[in-house]
Amino acid sequence: MSSSKRQHPKNKAKSTASARQYAVTSRITQLGAQKQMVSGKAKFPYCTKRLLLAFAHFIDNPHCYSGQLHDLHYCQSTVYGLQQRQRETCVKVMVAMCCDLEVETHQIGKPQLDYMDTITHHTIMRNYEACWGEAISEKRYYHAVKLFKLADFLVIDAVYLQDRDLLVNLDLKDEDLPRVYSKPAYKTVTQKFINVFNLESDEGVVKSKLRSIANRVKKGLKTLWVRYEAFSDAYIWKKRQRAIVIRTDAVTQQPRARYPQGRVIKPSILGGNYTTEH
Repeated sequence: MSSSKRQHPKNKAKSTASARQYAVTSRITQLGAQKQMVSGKAKFPYCTKRLLLAFAHFIDNPHCYSGQLHDLHYCQSTVYGLQQRQRETCVKVMVAMCCDLEVETHQIGKPQLDYMDTITHHTIMRNYEACWGEAISEKRYYHAVKLFKLADFLVIDAVYLQDRDLLVNLDLKDEDLPRVYSKPAYKTVTQKFINVFNLESDEGVVKSKLRSIANRVKKGLKTLWVRYEAFSDAYIWKKRQRAIVIRTDAVTQQPRARYPQGRVIKPSILGGNYTTEH
């Protein structure tokens, strides 16, 4: 085997890891260990730690897990994949998101007694700084978020005012509706991303997940999303289980596409299944 082929990530031994990946995995292990944290409380449970440690292999080997991460690696180009530093940023940003990840529904937010409160992108950026001891610029952070959205690993569902008077006009587009800025958008890690690592059969992960759910239920915390909806001259709270991809039109009662990813994305065998509308 030639020297160039030997250096390819697919041909590296599993026991070897670059300095980038080793530093990230070590930090993830520390953040998930209660005894190693100064506060005496881990940033996330064992099941989330295992998920993040598995994702950290993406830094050195973007072809791991039988190429199931190719949608992320080739999300910008079907020929040129992400650079190692970009893959490292993706892992670090996902760690910051998972500091507020609900393990049952994979929603990013804070469960409350009545509903699940959403968090802002700036909160996640502060989580990043707390986890990695360095700040991340908005440009770099939002670029990583865009990559996750292109790969369909993250769904961000904006909150809109549903003005029924305006919806009488069936030609009205979603972008013309007034938007609610008082509540952050719903953020959800997709089941597609969770399924990549095949951890649902791991006994330790299952026990940790059930323990986290039991602790939340014991405290009486809810995971229901809440959104504003226009009704007459007032606004009401309406609960829904999680962010949805298809919405129902208030007038025709027919399903309509979710903004801004309304177009149907046809998967590509090369992994570049995205459009500019993302």
